[in-house]
Amino acid sequence: MMILKRLSLTVALTSFIAGCAMPPISPPLVISSQSSTAYQDIDIDSLLTQARQSTPIRAAELKLQAAQILADQGEPERAADILKDIDTSTLPPTLQFNVIRLQTQQALENNDGQQALSYLAYMPSLSTLPEGDALLSEQLYADAYSLNGQPLNEAKILIEGTNYIQDPEKLQMLHDRIWQALQSTNNADLYTALQQPNNNYLLQGWLELALAARSIADVTTQTNNIENWLNLWQLHPAAQLMPGTVASPQSAELINVARIGILLPSSGALASAAKAIQDGIMTAHYAQQNTGSSAPELIFIDSSLYTSADEILQSVVDKNLQLVIGPLDKDKVNSLSQYGSLPIPFLALNYIDENAENLYQFGLSAEDEARDAATQAINAGKRMALILTPDTDWGKRSETAFADTFTQLGGSVVERKTFIKDSLNQDIAELLKTDESKNRAKSLRRVTGLNFEFEERRRQDADVILLSARPQDARLIKPILSYYFAGDLPIYATSQVFSGEIDPASDLDLNGIMFGDIPWVLSPPSPNRLSLSAIRDNTDTRFGRLYALGIDAYNLYPYLQQLSAAQGAILQGETGQLSLTQNNKIHRHLQWAVFDNGTPRIIE
Repeated sequence: MMILKRLSLTVALTSFIAGCAMPPISPPLVISSQSSTAYQDIDIDSLLTQARQSTPIRAAELKLQAAQILADQGEPERAADILKDIDTSTLPPTLQFNVIRLQTQQALENNDGQQALSYLAYMPSLSTLPEGDALLSEQLYADAYSLNGQPLNEAKILIEGTNYIQDPEKLQMLHDRIWQALQSTNNADLYTALQQPNNNYLLQGWLELALAARSIADVTTQTNNIENWLNLWQLHPAAQLMPGTVASPQSAELINVARIGILLPSSGALASAAKAIQDGIMTAHYAQQNTGSSAPELIFIDSSLYTSADEILQSVVDKNLQLVIGPLDKDKVNSLSQYGSLPIPFLALNYIDENAENLYQFGLSAEDEARDAATQAINAGKRMALILTPDTDWGKRSETAFADTFTQLGGSVVERKTFIKDSLNQDIAELLKTDESKNRAKSLRRVTGLNFEFEERRRQDADVILLSARPQDARLIKPILSYYFAGDLPIYATSQVFSGEIDPASDLDLNGIMFGDIPWVLSPPSPNRLSLSAIRDNTDTRFGRLYALGIDAYNLYPYLQQLSAAQGAILQGETGQLSLTQNNKIHRHLQWAVFDNGTPRIIE
């Protein structure tokens, strides 16, 4: 899900309505040019004194001038006190607009979307305003709707505003913001809006474009949907100037190859994982053959026989390969990244920090899951996080990914703590600062000599917990959090919290924990999983995720160029919604569930 951020008034006013400042109020009062606060106070007092002696309309003009000066000086409270005494219902439209404009701007600067909308309810009809004021009014409405979490209303008012814009650059900015708002609209609201009989041509076109881009199972379907929309709506303004993040239907062709190398180790520490991945690849390969489609020839290569990129690439040439899935070993992926531009595409099955042309990276990393959890928390409006992870290598990597993503998206990490099972109670007490609360009470008793009653309490500066933990640890962590008065804090966890097997009796203590996991685990079994379950007895364990990785690797490779060319394009996979970052790394957006009566219940 994309994160909705309000376009600041400064950007909105300069980008969309250059030069549309508040028109001068006539006759203007000559204001002293003295800059001292004393002189400014005298000027405001003079304005208010004149207002008390003037007719209602003239009084409103003078009060508005005084309020504008105070707002410019950084005294919004005094400005608000003056404005609230103005009865806007008796004013001519332009003056009414300017009073409400200033009130709304101040509410928006205070991040109070509800108050801004309450002011805008008294805005005069746009038909009574000059074009610049009408556009500014719509921008104020849009900012208020955005801040108040009403993206569909934001999009509707912005769509109306496109009638006032002629400049292509400014119109592109407006189209991009409309698209951002529509993408943030939930499915139910979008479908309801589409069925309204009084939608005009402009609005209906935008709504149907949003539906076309949303109703996708893979990039091919997305391409077809948008092509169909373009055929039906070729004269629509959005077709003439498409939002920048809409996938281009003609962006890239599918990768069609005849010989694929499967570069996996058949011996060593990674051999068992490689065998599961290979089984997944073969399952997807057979499924493609069973549809009657032509399938590439698969050439299996033992990666443990090679130590350098040069050796791997020589094998590629000798075997006349056109694409390689693998390697799995990080050292070999790193060696390929340092080679430079690779002659054919490699879909490596692990992640490293570096990247290179024609090197794509895909895997099941703890960091990927932690990033998804942090994003979910931010999208839910959480901004102050506590991080709790095990004192292990994967736990520390999850901690870093939690913190980096949460802060990059605008949140703050209040505190982070690693735990070990033997000291869980103490570790959680330190994270929640309940131990400090106890120590303060002990100190007071010692100093005063009084044996007073003491109510222990946790810290109050956090609104979410980001958690990585195995099921056996999480079953202890949740009750301890409740014991230390943190049972009300929402918890977003990585997939490790769920064993993969439904066990209500054991998982009852996990109730309320939200976690991300792959569709292979949470969704009804796919045909590929059913095929593997018939011949393997471990598809529902954590090891089964490697089968899913192999299936997705095989199904993913034809779409690599399309995913690269079309920002925002996704492929629905067994391991999540797959998209491609700018450095050719596959990003997985997980399916989300919450423990309810000890059983995962899908929430997304």
